[in-house]
Amino acid sequence: MKTVIKSIMIPVIIATAFLNGALADTATIMIDSLSIRIRPEGQLTETVDRGTRIPIFNYYQNWGRESKGWIDTDFTRLNTTSPSVIFTEKIKGKFLEINKPTIGISRKGKVKLEAGKTYPVVAEKNNIVIIQTGNGRIAVPRNFTTTLEGEFPAGILIKNASLISPQTGREITFLKKGTFCIKLKNNLFLVNGNTGSIAPVSFPSHVYFSASELLNKLNIVIDTFNSARVSSAITERLGYFPKVLPLKETSIRFVNLENGKIGVFINLKYLFYDLNGEEIKDRKTRLILKKGNEVFWQKLSKEVFESYPNAKFVQLNIFRFNGKGSFEKEGFVAAGITDYKSGICDAPPEKFMKKTESELSEDLWFFANEVYERVENDN
Repeated sequence: MKTVIKSIMIPVIIATAFLNGALADTATIMIDSLSIRIRPEGQLTETVDRGTRIPIFNYYQNWGRESKGWIDTDFTRLNTTSPSVIFTEKIKGKFLEINKPTIGISRKGKVKLEAGKTYPVVAEKNNIVIIQTGNGRIAVPRNFTTTLEGEFPAGILIKNASLISPQTGREITFLKKGTFCIKLKNNLFLVNGNTGSIAPVSFPSHVYFSASELLNKLNIVIDTFNSARVSSAITERLGYFPKVLPLKETSIRFVNLENGKIGVFINLKYLFYDLNGEEIKDRKTRLILKKGNEVFWQKLSKEVFESYPNAKFVQLNIFRFNGKGSFEKEGFVAAGITDYKSGICDAPPEKFMKKTESELSEDLWFFANEVYERVENDN
């Protein structure tokens, strides 16, 4: 990376950098299988299975580049071993560090300066230093101060962090990814006029989430879906319909991801019922109408994201009765938080499905014309 030397008195600088090969994070695939694409949103080249650990070399929005292409990191657990800051340039300047509470003089009168603060130096004369603060210029005596002068590394935060006071050990402020900072010495940084050490944001390694608050919302969506199936023309003609069984707490599973985020897995079980509400267990279940089920999955995904703002993805596992006394998994549909925020859960169902990571058995489907043909042929 090219080194840039800048001479400044007041560091009002916004730096941008494309992180080309600078990172070495690891992404663990959390859904059943995840696409590798030639570029973000691009053509699929291959898939990787759940549990696979992949090195990530750089990022573009929610996409991470690995050796064979790009993956959507919404469906992964990221292990960020990279430093909190990527240095993009060097800044030449002079700063004054306040070691003890000090009284300075501004045009409006006396100003108290707190210990631990560091300010750009505007001018010096004898025992007085003129510094630049957010409230204008202030004259400060050199007593109980330290002058820092030279070329200082500067760059941007590549992940969220906390700015910690060296004096108290407490958080001064939360720092968002992309914030510009200057490294003054050791782990002392100047960020938006505050100085302190940069520490990663810590979250509990394991958090328990109850499914009870989500169950009622999802079961309402399921009841609505089932009711529509009962009253459909195809059901009237066929004499039975695929019903989704009500969810129980055991139908929902949470996994902890990085930075307090979670992934949500939901098991959906389909079983045929006749018009009298009796279970049909002598044949395997098919979903009959593709578009209707896609809208249903879309609404379920939306309810999850609305209930859990920290959800990074939701995976719907599709189980159907196999006609032999048990349920078998026939695939999955997974939606990510980035696409949810872009409105994909309110888009046409075909667009929703195009944005998801999914893998569904072809044997799940048959369509209206087939249904009528089968009825007419007594099949």
